[in-house]
Amino acid sequence: MIKKAVILAAGKGTRMGDLTKYLPKPLLEINNRPFLYYVIQNLTGLGLIDMCIVVHYKKEHIESFIKEHNIKVTLVDQGEPLGTAHAIGAAKDFVKDDNFIVLMGDNYYSTDDIKRMLIDDNLCYIAGMKHSYPEKYGVIVKDGDFLVRLPEKPKEFISDLINIGMYKFTPEIFGAISKIRKSIRGEYEINDAILLMANRKKVKVIEILNDWIDLGCPADIPKAEEFFRTHAI
Repeated sequence: MIKKAVILAAGKGTRMGDLTKYLPKPLLEINNRPFLYYVIQNLTGLGLIDMCIVVHYKKEHIESFIKEHNIKVTLVDQGEPLGTAHAIGAAKDFVKDDNFIVLMGDNYYSTDDIKRMLIDDNLCYIAGMKHSYPEKYGVIVKDGDFLVRLPEKPKEFISDLINIGMYKFTPEIFGAISKIRKSIRGEYEINDAILLMANRKKVKVIEILNDWIDLGCPADIPKAEEFFRTHAI
């Protein structure tokens, strides 16, 4: 059974403007609790008690949050922020030889959907969700259950299944990460590593069925507050 979870919380959250000037985005308060609190509650409720949070920007605030709530978690400093693949690679010593899931620290996924990702086999899995405006996101193209492509914000319709940043990986992903190069953005993109695995028929797609909360910009805060009020989380 999968017991390890890696939460990515190292970014600056620039789209939040002044709200993240002094605070990492996962600690923005939603109904008087840091958003990260809800993320961690979900994981511990599923028995994923072996957690790693990859930090960097304003990391001392996350350290304080962990101490204040007496949360048992491993903190890993990404160091220079060089993309999602680089952040996941920073957790290699924590993961060791175990299968693990990866979640974004500014995204909320239902416990049922997280549970569906906990497939303890030799394949990797990427979570996708049907969306009315897929052109605003990276989309998932699959053949049956297997991942084929991951186009980013396609101008023409390719798929209405978007990538929502939740994954289950085997330790093989670290080998794939070591083979990729920086993108035109100057970052190591996890999509590039995933596609190397997909070329070997090592990546399947799981469609998310429940709510997904993406804390991307200030307009998402009242939406998140309403969600957590009505769902009593």
